[in-house]
Amino acid sequence: MSDFFRNNKAYVTMALAVVNLAVFLVLEVLGSTEDVQFMFAHGALFGESVLADGEYYRLFTSMFLHYGAAHLMNNLLMLYVIGDRLEFVTGHVRLLIIYLLGGVFANVFTVWIYSVLGITAVSAGASGAIFALMGGMLGCMARARSGLVGIGWQRMLLLVGLSVYSGFSSPETNNAAHLSGLAFGFLLGMLLYSSRRTAELSS
Repeated sequence: MSDFFRNNKAYVTMALAVVNLAVFLVLEVLGSTEDVQFMFAHGALFGESVLADGEYYRLFTSMFLHYGAAHLMNNLLMLYVIGDRLEFVTGHVRLLIIYLLGGVFANVFTVWIYSVLGITAVSAGASGAIFALMGGMLGCMARARSGLVGIGWQRMLLLVGLSVYSGFSSPETNNAAHLSGLAFGFLLGMLLYSSRRTAELSS
């Protein structure tokens, strides 16, 4: 296991963190990431723009936008904690698949549920994708029927529970993205888990 950690870096997790940080810094130079209109103009998610105007790119671009430094740092911390572990379990490509597909699915679900409920909000952030990573880890653990890479069931469920609770404690949080990302990530983790890779990790 120690040899594996020395020789297998979480390159995708680090690259995703760098991209999120770079986008934030560029937008801060251009304007204010806490300005809703500014964020909308630079690709934040708004359901009516997606459904009525066909601006589907927002389902992707909004994943890399954050409302202020605190929002960014919270997501980068969670990305590191989960992505660093999950990438060892799934490999680089599968980690990226879970992150991107999970994030896009969370945004699609957000657009749909907000439309049904009549909610109008401009949302942004990587949390849907990060919750997909948490779901992905749970899916892999379910397939393995055990903890993986230093994270047991108790610790993982506590982390998920605290993350969900934190989201519902803030009225501005897009909990639809969190929960849908978590569920979809779980399915992806179940599908993409490789028992052969786990055996290699344990050797």
